[in-house]
Amino acid sequence: MSAPAISVVIPTRDRRDLLALTLEALNVQTGVEGGFEVVVADDGSTDGTSEWLATNGSRFGFPLTCVRLAGEGPATARNRGIERCAGERVLLVGDDTIPAPDLIDAHRRIAAGRPVGVQGRIDWDPGGPVTPVMRFLAPEGPQFYFKGLVHGEPIPYTVQYGSNFSAPARWFREDPFDETFPHAAFEDTELAFRWRRRGHTVIYSESAVCRHRHHYDSIEGFLEKQFSAGRAARYAVGLHPAMASKTVLQPLLVGLFHGARHAWRRSRGKGREEDRWELRCRAAFFRGFFS
Repeated sequence: MSAPAISVVIPTRDRRDLLALTLEALNVQTGVEGGFEVVVADDGSTDGTSEWLATNGSRFGFPLTCVRLAGEGPATARNRGIERCAGERVLLVGDDTIPAPDLIDAHRRIAAGRPVGVQGRIDWDPGGPVTPVMRFLAPEGPQFYFKGLVHGEPIPYTVQYGSNFSAPARWFREDPFDETFPHAAFEDTELAFRWRRRGHTVIYSESAVCRHRHHYDSIEGFLEKQFSAGRAARYAVGLHPAMASKTVLQPLLVGLFHGARHAWRRSRGKGREEDRWELRCRAAFFRGFFS
């Protein structure tokens, strides 16, 4: 049996139902040449994920492998999953990011056999309500930021994410995720920084789309993630001081600008809730960074 053209790696933990939706979406992919496989890295789930996969895995139209881990974090889960991949290219997908029907083909077409990474677009899943907070967070906010990116053109390392992202498998094996990052925070940015130093190019695909299914009613649920991102950023800057300019100094200066603009708008009676959310997110990040 020949190796698949692409291997899809999905780290997961206690999201069995969302994972099932993601796998169902992969099962109806169109235009996939050379076939694909899926490797699920179950990072210590206690909701019956592994048992569900053992029972239902054979009904999908692609080879499915489950790697069981003991809650070691997303960086480790991705690395262990990638180790089991047979494809020359690896596509990382979140367990709560539902692939569009042509996702795999979109990654394959834009890469076209070239040694490039591809960052696809992540939008909110239209199957559920999209709140004002969610519209603030993405796709042009502190969770996912795609504003100004041009289809087919290189992107900065600061907008390379650990989901809807593909690259040659050898990149991940030669320079994997740093497993000392315990949470889903900044481990993808740190990897992106190392890859750019190696001279790797990552381009943007507007047509490779995943739909993120994660509901936020208020900004409170996101602030804890920002605090964790700040702590992880401090660790990353300790490893690579050159990261400080784009990941710390630039956000700080932008935050000061937003703060001044918000104060000016409030003085004129035109304060916006989005401005307050912006400032709270930046404050949470820097509390984490300086904690």
